[in-house]
Amino acid sequence: MSLSSARNYALRAAKSQDQKEAAELLSKAILELALAIETTEAKVKKINKSS
Repeated sequence: MSLSSARNYALRAAKSQDQKEAAELLSKAILELALAIETTEAKVKKINKSS
């Protein structure tokens, strides 16, 4: 659940010779990015509520 995990998945996908594996890795990268965005949004909302 981090940007570095998403980056690592994307880099592995770029290096993959197998299209199916690359697609799976990119899918994982997208999910990691979505989770990171959701986490960030939750933190921002919490900060805004406490202000």
